[in-house]
Amino acid sequence: MRKNVKQQFALRVLSTAALMAMVSSIATAAFADTYDLNKGSVTVETKEDGFTYVTQLDNTQKDGYARNDNEDILHDYKDTTGVTITSNGNPTENTITVDTAKDQTTDVTLQDVNIQKDQWSSRSAAMTIKGEGDTEIELNGDNTLISGNRHAGLEKADDVSHGSLTIKDDLNNDNRTEKEKDESGYSTGGDTGTLIAASGYDGAGIGGRKNEAGETNTTCMSTSDITITGGQIKAGSLNETNKEYPQTEQGGAGIGGASNYGNATNITITGNADVSAAGGYYAAGIGGGEYGNATNITISGNAKVTAAGSNSGGAGIGGGDEGVGKNIRITDHADVTAYGGNGGAGIGGGTSRGGSVEISGNAKVFAMGANGGAGIGSGEKCRSNNPELVDTSVTISENAEVTAVGSYGAAAIGTGLFCPEGKTTVTITGGTVTAIGGESDIKYGNGYCFKTLASAIGGGTSSFNPDKVQDVTVTINGTTGNTTVNASCWLDQKSAISTGEGAADIIGYDKDGKSPFGEDGSVIVRMYNHGSYTTTGYGPFSKYEGDLTGYNLGTLYQTVHNRKYMEEHPEEIVDITKLKDEDLHDWQLVGEVVQPTLEKDGYADYICSIDKCGQTKHVPLPKLTPEPSEPDTPNKPDTPNKPDTPDTPDTPSTPDVPSTPEVTPADPAVTPDAVQADAVPADAAVTPAAAQNVVQDAKPEAAATAAVSAAVLPQTGANWLAVVGTALSGLFLLAAGFVLDRKNRRMN
Repeated sequence: MRKNVKQQFALRVLSTAALMAMVSSIATAAFADTYDLNKGSVTVETKEDGFTYVTQLDNTQKDGYARNDNEDILHDYKDTTGVTITSNGNPTENTITVDTAKDQTTDVTLQDVNIQKDQWSSRSAAMTIKGEGDTEIELNGDNTLISGNRHAGLEKADDVSHGSLTIKDDLNNDNRTEKEKDESGYSTGGDTGTLIAASGYDGAGIGGRKNEAGETNTTCMSTSDITITGGQIKAGSLNETNKEYPQTEQGGAGIGGASNYGNATNITITGNADVSAAGGYYAAGIGGGEYGNATNITISGNAKVTAAGSNSGGAGIGGGDEGVGKNIRITDHADVTAYGGNGGAGIGGGTSRGGSVEISGNAKVFAMGANGGAGIGSGEKCRSNNPELVDTSVTISENAEVTAVGSYGAAAIGTGLFCPEGKTTVTITGGTVTAIGGESDIKYGNGYCFKTLASAIGGGTSSFNPDKVQDVTVTINGTTGNTTVNASCWLDQKSAISTGEGAADIIGYDKDGKSPFGEDGSVIVRMYNHGSYTTTGYGPFSKYEGDLTGYNLGTLYQTVHNRKYMEEHPEEIVDITKLKDEDLHDWQLVGEVVQPTLEKDGYADYICSIDKCGQTKHVPLPKLTPEPSEPDTPNKPDTPNKPDTPDTPDTPSTPDVPSTPEVTPADPAVTPDAVQADAVPADAAVTPAAAQNVVQDAKPEAAATAAVSAAVLPQTGANWLAVVGTALSGLFLLAAGFVLDRKNRRMN
């Protein structure tokens, strides 16, 4: 019994140990995330289930040979935490393949990877991106991807890759910790991861590959949806004379399409990325390969970019030889330097093609064309009845700082040499722009020389016919910011801003003295002639046109501006009609004012003192006219005598009041009848009968009233004096009667 127990216990211990070993083994396989390329090529595959599977061939496995069943193949089961691949800086020909299913993302870190395929004998890419899903590559340490013939160094061809590729540097090289972030979200601290990506022949540095002989699928030559957010990148293909800046021997762009119609679509460089790219023969630095177009190239954030087209054609950024550069956008704080290849624009179209370019924000741009290509705009010899191929537009706005240099017969900003077809539009609404037009003397064949009339901004020389004028429109204002433009052309021509061919400047004042600068920001445009520039003869990638070593704007011949008005009215959105000549200039008196006299006119001369404007005006002062003598003031007339006041007529004398008869005190023995009879005057107009009736029928008061009434009744033809006298007598009698009556009453 005890023996069985001991045996069971021993079996349990052994089982536990075996289980622990298995778990340990599984855990090691599940979470091992670093693969050494020195042991063999690595394939990283993320499937629809979201898990990443890693397959690595034994180091005896060689590309292009059938694999034997007995060869050692390592399988690792991975979760979604990502994969790290390294060669510890040791050169190897083993390769990397990443294949991602739709709607999935594969995270791969390159840690000191150094893959160098034979440029001529090898027919494979150093690193290949495949699948419908997305791939993100983190750069740690120094990494090199050099491919063989026809393949891109970091290959993402449209025939096998339909997702996106992101190259980033979010981790520190040493300890792989998250780097500090600035306010924009771009990584700022720690060591910078690097990558050199190069093709041996016909492929891009990063992008498409050339199809193999007999291969009918041509989409492999194009690439799309590539984003670089960090790291230091050098892309092109090896040039034995210049390995620091790889350059393809033929056909492929530094970043973009491969030889033979390789297009580039949706290329974005942003964050803190530092990118240098050189195109191979007939290819752009960033954009189309030979005959390839570029569409939707965006450079933003704090990115720093240097790009150069091939010495056989292609734009620095844009189309390859005979390729269009469409929707090229540079913004934010991006810092861009671009050199066009032979016949290509610095930024825009390749040889024979136009393009569209927008520069905004606080971007800083230097662009230089080569041998007939504009600095920014179209390449040489844009001739086509198809507007999509030759039409050119350039827009500069906000606070951008732009310097552009045209090459032989080409505008600095606008149209290249010999571009009679198509429409060119240049719009500058803000920023600081310096434009130096192409050289004036061009030699062909047996020393034949003719003088070009290329503008600094606008049109280049369109043909040998000096009467040929291109369809060119130049607009300069302050819609999006303060605008400063310095434009310089060659020789004595005054077409620094024009259609080319000696046409008059497009900008200036109209006949009413109005300026076209009726916008929010201040505007100053200076136009020079007798300008020039010098080069070293050797560019950073190409030996055709060369680096700009210096330039001379020449002699100022015209300045137009609205600076004064804007400084005085910063709050006002200016209407063009308000910008009169007086608003635009700061007129300073020249010399003394010549005062007019009676015999001749005077005048005053003025000159605008703003930024050497040099514009003058002569103000005539008309001669004086004699003043007419003032007429004598007429004498004041004498005041007429006041007429004598007429004498006041004598007031008629008041008639004498008849004397009141003496009243004899009534004798008590006298009867009332006797008194009444005595009181009536003998000459009264009252008839005796009427008086008798009144006395008899009325009381004393009534009798008196009746007597008065009878006495005052006028009689026709009566004398008024008699009437008055009669009335007074009547009143006296009434009074006497009244007194006598009161006495009688008292006595009674």
